[in-house]
Amino acid sequence: MLSEQGKLPRLPIPTLSQTIERYLESISPLVGNDKDALAATTRKAHEFLKVGERLQQRLKSYDATQENSWLEKWWLELAYLSWREGLCINSNYWLAVADDPRAYELAAASIQLLPSDEGFNMGRVWDSGEYGEFQVRRAVRFIQRTLDFKELVDTDRLPVDRTRAGPLCMSQYKCIFGMTRIPRMGCDELRQDEATTQSHTILVIVQDQIYAVEVYDSAGRRKPNGDLETELHAVIADVVMRAGQGELDAPVTVLTAGHRDRWASAYAKLEQQPRNRTTLNKIQESLFAVSLDTTFSDPLGSINAHQENTKSHGTQIGHNRWYDKCANYVVDRNGAVGYIGEHSPCDALIPAIMIEYVSKAVAQEPIERGVLVPQTPGYKTQVRRLRFTVDDEVQDMIREAKAEVERTSRASCSRQIRFETYGSDWIKKTAGIGPDALAQVALQLTYYRVHGALAPVYETASTRQFLHGRTETVRSLTPQVAQCVYTMCDATTTPRDRYTALVRAATKHQEMLRTASAGQGVDRHIFGLRMAYNRLDPLPSESAMTDHEKRAIEEFFEDPILARSTTFQLSTSGLFPSRYLTHTGFGCVAPERAYGINYIIESNRIKFGVEGKTADVGNGTDVELFETTLRQTLIELKLVCEQAGTRSTAKQSRL
Repeated sequence: MLSEQGKLPRLPIPTLSQTIERYLESISPLVGNDKDALAATTRKAHEFLKVGERLQQRLKSYDATQENSWLEKWWLELAYLSWREGLCINSNYWLAVADDPRAYELAAASIQLLPSDEGFNMGRVWDSGEYGEFQVRRAVRFIQRTLDFKELVDTDRLPVDRTRAGPLCMSQYKCIFGMTRIPRMGCDELRQDEATTQSHTILVIVQDQIYAVEVYDSAGRRKPNGDLETELHAVIADVVMRAGQGELDAPVTVLTAGHRDRWASAYAKLEQQPRNRTTLNKIQESLFAVSLDTTFSDPLGSINAHQENTKSHGTQIGHNRWYDKCANYVVDRNGAVGYIGEHSPCDALIPAIMIEYVSKAVAQEPIERGVLVPQTPGYKTQVRRLRFTVDDEVQDMIREAKAEVERTSRASCSRQIRFETYGSDWIKKTAGIGPDALAQVALQLTYYRVHGALAPVYETASTRQFLHGRTETVRSLTPQVAQCVYTMCDATTTPRDRYTALVRAATKHQEMLRTASAGQGVDRHIFGLRMAYNRLDPLPSESAMTDHEKRAIEEFFEDPILARSTTFQLSTSGLFPSRYLTHTGFGCVAPERAYGINYIIESNRIKFGVEGKTADVGNGTDVELFETTLRQTLIELKLVCEQAGTRSTAKQSRL
């Protein structure tokens, strides 16, 4: 798995002139006809170019002192660990896995939604108040196959990921297991060490009660399915018994969902007690978490209800999850499986690859009612409840966190948009353009039609071709995309005009994606230059900075246009074609008229996971209208391509 790490180049530092040139090109669609604003920003950028070389040299000097890259430590700190808003929805991503069609003994709502009901398409989360045999058995299958994947990682037997450009960095796979975020005032920490990665336990969370379940025996051998099923049933029975006796511990889990400084304050108080310190340590020394819920989707199989339950628990918001764990499976009453991931140690792509592997393996193992599974003869359960001692002050913090997370959830609207008319096959063969480019044009055209304005766009580009590379921003709102949007909305243009504009936009987009993936984007470099100014000492060879130079640097960094261009109202990311991932989602990153959109382009369909705020909180954000408009836009793009003669026009448009 790590055999080619030593061959990977370091993340480059683009030239200053190139970054400024590309930055100015990227802002022109946002500035539009405001010539004064464009002139002012251009002047500031050119002044910065004259004086910024000293920051460039500081950055290069700093890079030479870093083990892996100039970006790695700063990005982890500033993009993730110092972010103080709650992890639930705001930071953690969520994934939903395809249901097993062979599921049995399924619970159903007492009053089921019918196709004629208004809420049928969105579905709802229903609480059964019970647990199911199939739920436990499927949870065990996911536990076992996840341990298979971990063993591939531990033994370096996972094949190296590759693109046409060559091998990719595999370091993030090492960050999934035994990784926990620890709350600290101002800036969190990550814990992963030998004790956590070589642990024999996982967390099982039931009604906010936390249990350490041994998945290996004392000799280090994997426990068979029957033993683990017995363990999970014993955990459930213990919780049900204690609930009936009024002996449940306070839901400390909710604190992990809320504001980081509140959780840091509570954490500091909790760890003063020896029992709490032991519990917190055992949580951190678990490989991953599994949450068993009593909730399920109504109607059965509703992807929208499934993803809603996964991201925040559909009826008790923020409960029954440990949001600080890098990996937390969620298994509902009917065996529907989801996953929430803490984002800081690795990008969602890496766990998504793992979950596709695990889901495929589980799908090949029929779970049949009444069929016995292997079990150790005479096996005895070892229920290990991890308990907290909570005082009145921490109880108050739990209540505050619960109220906060409920507000966050009420303000969030997320849904699955499954477009079944075409996918990558049609886009490549008939439209004659890249599938990702068409998806980006469709999203930006949709935004323009919904809100009457162009949006700053973030699209994830992977920089894993470099050592410890993570992501770079593709500023997908290019002048060519903007012109395509305007052309599509102009009733006087012909299908040929529109298709020509689409091809030009797609060609430029592919160029931007390649550039960002090659570490030559704008945003990470500007971030590094800002850090060089704020944190790095002058080099011994530097002359003293003049007031003029200081003013030029600060005017550039404080330019409202720069701030606007990084307020990404469309935050987007594409994943690989997936049979088993039914929904992939993350929260939008801007406060108003903004959407977080993950999409999967398959051969014959496109799946979009969209999150935005409710209209009152998001100042006009409208996820429902966005869905309707996106579907119409995708159909319109198909008609344009077909009416324009596509292939021959595409060749001419690239000239």
